Amino acid sequence: MATIRAVGPENPKIDSSREKSPMVDIVPQPIDYDKISLMSKTVILGTAGHIDHGKSSLVHALTGTDPDRLKEEKERGITIELGFARLSLPSGTLAGIVDVPGHERFVRTMVAGAGGVDIVLLVVAADEGVMPQTREHLDICRLLAVRHGIVVLNKCDKTESDWMDLQEEEIRALVRGTFLEGAPIVRVSAVTGEGLSELVAALDRIAAGIPGKDSSNLFRLPVDRSFSMKGFGTVVTGTVIGGTVATGEEVAILPGGTVAKVRGLQVHGGPVDRSSAGTRTAVNLQGVEKESAPRGSVLCRPGTFSPTKSAEVFVEYLPLVPKPLRHRGQISFHAGTFSCVGRILLYGQAEIPPGGSGYGRVLLSEPTVLSGGDRFILRGFSPLANFGYTVGGGAVLHPKPPVRKGAGKAVPEALPKLRSEDPAERVLAAAEDAGAAGVTPVDAAVVAGLGAERTRGILTKLAVKGMITELPASGKLWHRSAISEASSYCAEALTRLHDRHPERGGFPREEIASLFPVPPDPGFLSLALEGNDSIAREGELHFLPARKPKAVELGSPLARKVAEFIRAGGDAAPGHAELLEAVKGVSSDPRAVEKVVDGLARAGEIVRVKELLFDGAALRGIQEKLVAFLSKRGEVTVPEFKEMTGLSRKYIIPLLEHFDAQKVTLRVGDKRVLRKK
Repeated sequence: MATIRAVGPENPKIDSSREKSPMVDIVPQPIDYDKISLMSKTVILGTAGHIDHGKSSLVHALTGTDPDRLKEEKERGITIELGFARLSLPSGTLAGIVDVPGHERFVRTMVAGAGGVDIVLLVVAADEGVMPQTREHLDICRLLAVRHGIVVLNKCDKTESDWMDLQEEEIRALVRGTFLEGAPIVRVSAVTGEGLSELVAALDRIAAGIPGKDSSNLFRLPVDRSFSMKGFGTVVTGTVIGGTVATGEEVAILPGGTVAKVRGLQVHGGPVDRSSAGTRTAVNLQGVEKESAPRGSVLCRPGTFSPTKSAEVFVEYLPLVPKPLRHRGQISFHAGTFSCVGRILLYGQAEIPPGGSGYGRVLLSEPTVLSGGDRFILRGFSPLANFGYTVGGGAVLHPKPPVRKGAGKAVPEALPKLRSEDPAERVLAAAEDAGAAGVTPVDAAVVAGLGAERTRGILTKLAVKGMITELPASGKLWHRSAISEASSYCAEALTRLHDRHPERGGFPREEIASLFPVPPDPGFLSLALEGNDSIAREGELHFLPARKPKAVELGSPLARKVAEFIRAGGDAAPGHAELLEAVKGVSSDPRAVEKVVDGLARAGEIVRVKELLFDGAALRGIQEKLVAFLSKRGEVTVPEFKEMTGLSRKYIIPLLEHFDAQKVTLRVGDKRVLRKK
């Protein structure tokens, strides 16, 4: 894969020169690209600070790469787009550098570059000191949960030492109470080179204490650039924020849903076979246009993540914002490289005051991909200008929350649990919050913000403790509280059914399920029925023992008439309407007839198959023919079964489904085979 140069999302160009490519920077230490994916550590450095405080010139001085590539950037002398470079630290750690714009009109771009940063370089010009975007960028980094950084007092060649002492005091006051409190302040001149070696040494010391990103998490790469290369096709770049990606694998591009094959990978200008979390990566996608993977889209494994337009969040509101964050207030939402307008619905309060915090639900105008634990930024709108300002941020707790009754009146019980530092508590909360709908292991991993294997290990332990029950056949799992609640509802449903049909001795699962507000998963319903000791079962019928009717007198004239009529039908079983018509001379009471049918069914004289009533002996004969046929031929189709029995389709489909349910046969595609004992 050739060296890639992207000079802007709308104006891509190709430059084979290593000296000019933002994916390749000039450093004295050579890099073995065949081994880069096996390096012990990679970190992402991000710049932050006010416009014209020398962020881009500092990156150029450190790496030899000018991160400003756009013609407009050269002409105006300001950074407009994200810029990229690489720096090999003395210890061997490879640092990818993301240079961000400092102008207030480009804070949206700054936020897109700040996501995933391990170490921030807060650049302050020594001749100007702390400025508005210095404060805003620091707030953004804090809200994005950046944990490490260095303050770079740049342009120290332009002022005196005493003045810089005063600037350092102001900086110390600014960062007090933030992650930069106690961080080194390094005096640097990007023009003369003064202090660069000290800055690199400080970066190396901090990088040594940063643990590597967890490559076991689900793979995600938020796209920050997308362009086309002649001979290669579509190339996207971004920072891998979870998992790994390898050449030859398929990736989904969300929210669009296109699936593409990874044709090639580059890390910092060199080809690699695999890239992992914490690494800036260029991905050559096969078979898609660049428009299918714009900035703001996300690469992930097919079947892991899905787009969402709603997320439940924990919000931190900045102290200096002039007005509170109100319920249903309009905001600009930024997560990763994605941004859109939306509204915030607050839980349990009408507003969040400046400096406050709270829970809420964000309603987005466009779909995006989110995971539990993702950090985001909220920006407001200034009535006096056509650009926004940062008002707060926080963490995503539930990326695809369920509909909640009385939303806004109280904080949902699940949300504080989903904020827990304990991964097991978050996984359990995801299962509990899913209720009767259940949750798949992958969905539980997405909500908890974990990898698939780690989530699987947690689920296994929770199952051993009896906290959850998983049904592999359905691919879902349920919290024990959901099963208990459904068990109680099953008893209530049976009470209502017994009230309606006191003559019947029991009710099939399907009839019980019909009384649920939302039709439950069949496996989940079985768990609920089996989990209630007050519910008894005979065959396929469930009942409350105290409500079971007394045995029917099978020797009565009505019982004899019903049995004779059904027996006379033989293989051609009648329905309820035909039976009622046939016994009118003996009884015209449908309830009395149903009571007799129920008693004959319990005695095995007749068998209910859907709405059909088969004579027990006749049905056993059909079953014997079917078993003999399958023993000889191995399988049977619907037409073959029809020819064998001589019955119409009205009978053969219900019969085949009955034999499936009785575990006589097993459906495989359009055929049936004998079920193994």
